[in-house]
Amino acid sequence: MINIQDIIPFMKNGWVAMDRLDGWWWFDKRPWCNEDSGEWEQNATSDWHGFCELNAFNITPADDWTKSLIKIEGKSDD
Repeated sequence: MINIQDIIPFMKNGWVAMDRLDGWWWFDKRPWCNEDSGEWEQNATSDWHGFCELNAFNITPADDWTKSLIKIEGKSDD
């Protein structure tokens, strides 16, 4: 398994967070934690909702999914 901190340097600016089922997601805008559904959500502002699952990686689960939100900034968006 890989630690989320090890792949953050390769990600575009945004946010990453883990859901209740240990799935890690990237978001272009800050999501909010929906504890009822077990997911991080954000308001849809276009056809492309600005998030994607990071299921290509076997990422180590966070201790508490509700506290897993990490801001990614200072990276190039190229």
